[in-house]
Amino acid sequence: MLAEFLLSAVILGIFVAIPPGSVTIAASQRAIKYGFRNCLFFTLGSSISDIFYIILVYKGVSQLVSSYKIFEIILSAVCGTILCYMGILSLIKSLRNNSSNSRNFELKKSPVAAVISGILITLTNPMTIIGWIAVAGNFFLVWNHKFPQSSDYSVLVTVCIMIGVLLWFVPLLFAVSRLKKILSGRILNFLMRICDFWLIIFGLLAYYNFFKLITVS
Repeated sequence: MLAEFLLSAVILGIFVAIPPGSVTIAASQRAIKYGFRNCLFFTLGSSISDIFYIILVYKGVSQLVSSYKIFEIILSAVCGTILCYMGILSLIKSLRNNSSNSRNFELKKSPVAAVISGILITLTNPMTIIGWIAVAGNFFLVWNHKFPQSSDYSVLVTVCIMIGVLLWFVPLLFAVSRLKKILSGRILNFLMRICDFWLIIFGLLAYYNFFKLITVS
C-alpha cells in the first residue's frame, strides 16, 4: 500500500505540472534567453514555493477535512468547480487561436535572481494556491481513507510529488531550450488542448465523488 501511495504521489506531481501556466511561460522565457542551466535555478525557486504549499495542504486541510465529512463534500465540490472552470476557460481560449501576448522585459541573469524570481512568481500566483488546495487536498483526503498511515509519510510524499513535477517540467524546459524552433504554435496549442481535457476529466471525477458523498449521507 505504501508503494502504491508514493507512486500515486509521483503521478499526481506529473499531472499537476502538465497544464501550462504563468510559471511555465516564465521558465520557458529563461530557457530560451539564458539556456537550460539558468532555467534550473528558476525551477528550484518555484519548487520551494510548491513544497511550502504542499506542506500547508498536507498538514492543514487534509487533517481538518478528514475529521468532518462536510469538509470532504465541500472540497470535492470546490475541486470539481475549479478544475472544470480552468479546463473549459483555457480550452475556449485555445480554440480561439489567440496569439501570445507575452510582454518583452529584461530578465536578471544571475542564479540568485533566477531562484528569487521562481519563488515569487509561484508563491504569489493565486492559481498555485487554489490548485494545490483543490488537487492535492483531494488526493490526501482520498488516501487518508484508503491508507490511514499515510499521515506518517508527509516528508516522503512531498518529495514524491515534487519528483513527479520535475519529471515533466525539467525535460519540457530542456526541449524548449534546445528545440524551440520545433515547438511551433500548433504543437503548443495541441498540448494545451490535451491538458484542458485532462483538467475537465479530473473535475468531473471530483463531481462524481461529491454526488456519491451526498447521496450516501
